[in-house]
Amino acid sequence: MPKVDIADLPYNLDKEKHINDLMNLYSQKVYLLAYSYVKDRGLAEDISQEVFIKCYKSLQQFRGESQISSWIYRITVNTAKDMLRSKSFNVLKFPKAFFENFTKSQSPEDETIEQDEREAVLQTVLSLPTKYRELIVLYYFQDEKLEDIAEILNLNLNTVKTRLSRARAMLKEKLHSFSGGELLGKRS
Repeated sequence: MPKVDIADLPYNLDKEKHINDLMNLYSQKVYLLAYSYVKDRGLAEDISQEVFIKCYKSLQQFRGESQISSWIYRITVNTAKDMLRSKSFNVLKFPKAFFENFTKSQSPEDETIEQDEREAVLQTVLSLPTKYRELIVLYYFQDEKLEDIAEILNLNLNTVKTRLSRARAMLKEKLHSFSGGELLGKRS
């Protein structure tokens, strides 16, 4: 999905229309990012709603110094972290059918194998420490640029690069040990 800047939205729209447009464009990505923090569907939905309430309340304060997506993701990260801190929250739940929208036309056996692989990858990503998990989600699931991730997470660009490299190495190691080298198309 192409990135949308607030300046790209028509100026004659009212505040509710802006928020509705933003919700239509970013609700799934906000939910996924929130879920990557709390690992609970209900809490991720609550966080997503809270994010758009915060966006509604502070839309007039958006200065346009960054992309609107970066602003929304920053609010999401902060809201999720606040939720975790306030509830001393630590849930280890994983989705059963997270990738069900991505199934392709293939045999039931291949679909089952692919679904299992996707769930294993998702569980492995969600098992990473937060500072690595958030980078993987933003970079691979949200298609954010490294510079934007640095802004969203309020980190130095070199820190982002280092953490992303470490996160990739951790994922590679965990996926290899988890599957014995048979995950992600390495079946015989």
